[in-house]
Amino acid sequence: MKKFKKMLALGLALAMGLSLVACGDKKEESKDEGSSKDKIVFGTNAEFPPFEYVAANGVIGEYDGIDMAIAKKIAEDNNMDVEINNMEFDSLLLALDNGQADAVIAGMTVTDERKESYDFSIPYYTATQVMIVKEDSDIQKASDMDGTRIVVIQGYTGETCVKEMGYKYEAFKKGTEAVLELVNGKCDVVVIDSATAEKFVGDNKGLKIVEDKDAFAAEEYAIAVKKGNTELLNKINASVQKLLDDGTIANLSAEYLDKDTDDTATGDAE
Repeated sequence: MKKFKKMLALGLALAMGLSLVACGDKKEESKDEGSSKDKIVFGTNAEFPPFEYVAANGVIGEYDGIDMAIAKKIAEDNNMDVEINNMEFDSLLLALDNGQADAVIAGMTVTDERKESYDFSIPYYTATQVMIVKEDSDIQKASDMDGTRIVVIQGYTGETCVKEMGYKYEAFKKGTEAVLELVNGKCDVVVIDSATAEKFVGDNKGLKIVEDKDAFAAEEYAIAVKKGNTELLNKINASVQKLLDDGTIANLSAEYLDKDTDDTATGDAE
C-alpha cells in the first residue's frame, strides 16, 4: 500500500510538472503571437499625382506618391505593417465608418462639414485650386469661366468651388480623364488642386495654369480617422509633426513634383 501511495504521489508530481511545462509553452506562444506587428489600413484614391498614383514600383506595393511615402513613415514610426485600400474618392470617408480603412490619406482638404463627422490630423500640406487651360486660352481669372465648358473631378474641392460660383460643369472620376478632355478640345478649363495641376501641365504640352487667389482660398490637407479614434489620431499626429519638423514632407514634395510620373497617364491610374 505504501508502495502504491509513493507511485501515486510520483505520478501526480510528474503530471503537475508536465502541466507547468505546457502552461509555460502556451505563455511563450502567446508572447510570440503578440510580438507580431499591428496593421494600419490607409484608404486612398490613387488618381491624384503627385500625392497618390499607381506605379510599377511604389513605396507601398504598387502605390506611390507623397501621401504614400508619408503613410509608410507613419506605419514605420509606430512599428506597424501598412496596407493601402484604393477606392473612389467619394467612398473614402464612408470606408472609415464600415471598417474598410483605419485612416484616409488622399490629398483630402479639411472642411468644417467633414470635421463634423470625422477627426483630422494636423495639416501636412497647403494647396489651392487653380485652372488648367490651353496656352492660347483667354481665361485669366475665375470669372472668365462663366459660359465656358468647365470640368472638375467628382468629390474634389474644385467641384465645390465651381458649384458655389454657380457655374455649370461636368464631373469626372479621374484627373487624367478631365485633363484629356481639355487636351482633346472637349472642354475649356479644368479646376483642380495646384500641385496636381503642375504634374498634369508638366506631362501634357500646350497647357498652362491660371491662378486666382481672390476666387480660390488656400486649403489644408490632413489625414482623416473615424470620429473619436483618439489613440490612432495621436500616433498619426506625432509622426506627421516629426516629418514636418525634420523637413521630410517638404523634401518629399520637392522630390515627387520633379519625379517622372508619365507611367501614370495610362491604364487605371493618372
